[in-house]
Amino acid sequence: MSCVVRAQNVSYSYDKGVLALSALSLSVHQHEKVGVIGPSGAGKTTFFWHLNGLLKPTSGHIEVLDRPLTEHKNINEVRQHVALTFQQVNDQLFCSSVGEEIAFGPRNLGWTKQRVNETVEKWLAYFELGAVKDRPPHHLSGGQKRSVALAAAMAMEPQLLILDEPANDLDHRNRRRLITYLKDLPIAIMVASHDLYLISEVAERCVLMDKGRIVADRPTHELIRDKDTLGKYGMEAIRG
Repeated sequence: MSCVVRAQNVSYSYDKGVLALSALSLSVHQHEKVGVIGPSGAGKTTFFWHLNGLLKPTSGHIEVLDRPLTEHKNINEVRQHVALTFQQVNDQLFCSSVGEEIAFGPRNLGWTKQRVNETVEKWLAYFELGAVKDRPPHHLSGGQKRSVALAAAMAMEPQLLILDEPANDLDHRNRRRLITYLKDLPIAIMVASHDLYLISEVAERCVLMDKGRIVADRPTHELIRDKDTLGKYGMEAIRG
């Protein structure tokens, strides 16, 4: 099975020499669903931003969909097939209305007007956003903003879906909708979350990050119940 993500010895330092990733190596295969967990500041968001070309490693090598993320052309191609949602949802939403936000990706992919419109209506209905279709996203509640960001990502029909704390602000019903959709989605998914119950339902594999490194990589059902390992990094294991 081919890799959709291949990171080799990736390190990254922010300004003033703050090391955010340290010799990180990880491969994710086609159709694989991988949970990424760890304490705040572990480097999860920084790593995800590398996978969409938003950051470039200080050292090491990254390929996404067999394209090295060293050329601008490759980054543009990757972004057509990789959807990323941000942990801070306000950093992601920029269009004048909810409908335009969901349509933005499909339009840039060159879809027909009919296909774009059908896709927008599909996701408005899925997340019950029809009543706010014409409203600016920044005027919505936190949960509605999160739903718009998720709808915009899913509307692109990506080959790789990268979700950073996707359940933040969602009510129980939309959290359940999200989990149900992700479980049945036949593509590669990477999801970072402090919600280990969400991780347990969506991902069959789980990696634990700390201080920019991967410190564990195991089947999800094992890792999220490992009190000793998770406790070492200030996390609470799932019971049962």
